[in-house]
Amino acid sequence: MDRRTYIGTIGSSMAALSLAGCSGSDGGDGNESTSTPEPTYEVDQEAPARLKLLSVSGPKEVAFGDTIKGDVTAVNVGGEPISGDATIEFVHSESGATEPQTVTVNADGLKSGEEVSHSYRVDANYAGAWAFETSSDFYAVDGTVTSTVSVLPKQGSTGETIELASGVQATVSDMTYEQMIAYELSPGERTIGDNTAHAIRETVSDNILLILSVTFENGTGEAKTVSKDDFVVPESSFVSESAAGRDGTNAAGENINPGQTYSGHLIYAVPKAQIDDLTFGINLAEGSAVADIEIPLQSPGGFPEFELANIDVPPEDVTGDEATVAMEVENVGDSAGMFKSIFEFKTPEQSGLFASYSADTWYIDADGPFTQRIPAGETRTIELVTEPDSDRRWDYRTTPFGAEWTFEAVE
Repeated sequence: MDRRTYIGTIGSSMAALSLAGCSGSDGGDGNESTSTPEPTYEVDQEAPARLKLLSVSGPKEVAFGDTIKGDVTAVNVGGEPISGDATIEFVHSESGATEPQTVTVNADGLKSGEEVSHSYRVDANYAGAWAFETSSDFYAVDGTVTSTVSVLPKQGSTGETIELASGVQATVSDMTYEQMIAYELSPGERTIGDNTAHAIRETVSDNILLILSVTFENGTGEAKTVSKDDFVVPESSFVSESAAGRDGTNAAGENINPGQTYSGHLIYAVPKAQIDDLTFGINLAEGSAVADIEIPLQSPGGFPEFELANIDVPPEDVTGDEATVAMEVENVGDSAGMFKSIFEFKTPEQSGLFASYSADTWYIDADGPFTQRIPAGETRTIELVTEPDSDRRWDYRTTPFGAEWTFEAVE
């Protein structure tokens, strides 16, 4: 009896199983396979119709986008003929939101003790682990059915345009490594009045910030939002702050209208020890952390690392409209980097009735950030300038480095 399978969609499944005794190809199509160990079974002539799955053969490993091919064998271990066909689902184990593919075993009319074998073909349309799950049409699964199928991600490259699951086209055009970024604070968040101020995000010593420049083009007929869940950088943490002072901002959460092209950044804190094997992954399956497309990222020759070599601060009594702090910053790292700094200030004195600040609260000066690109091994002087209110004592500090001092602006 030679009935073939087809692919469709069904509901829930019962018992989990997967490919057994399989091996990938060596330069072939990835679908070479070996049969499972010989299963054994007993037929109960007194029992009703009972379909038992004996084997599922196929490849152990295939490439993303390939077709997975194999054979399914089942037997009726009951005493009556099988009524109706049976289904097996091919399930993406990495994401419950991915629609399964269904193999149908044409078992209708299968007599007691009779076996049926069918070929199947399913699409490896997402990377990661896949498994077969039987439906309630099967009475039992033989214990020799044991293995799984691994779908390897597709290899991409920088500059390649890739279509995301949303239909938006994404192109990674550039990448840099920085020790710190500056990002905007919303009005009222450690700011005075409606001033726009910036904060500094820097990494700990064993991490570095990976900044990817990405262009998105929405060729669909509806607005789309860039989701950070579409992307995977192993062993990293996503940085949500915008990269102020660069062309564009953090792209995650950006709404892109139909026909619009948008260029922004995706920012990750990554371990320096992982840089040589770092990949940027694009995830096409909703809810999965496995990348379907991997883009190898170029390893830098080194990292910027900034130290405070010297600092000159104003005297305790400042006259005039401005107070200037001069920092000598040395890049002791192995590559050039963009140094960024801000002023923070507070006063221990209570504000007046119409003042917009509170006592003993650190505020960020709106005149920053102060930036300077510093080559490896060189030192630059960064001047931070502020305009303090007169006749009041002020506490100031810098970020980074946390250097603090106190002065009073006098007439």
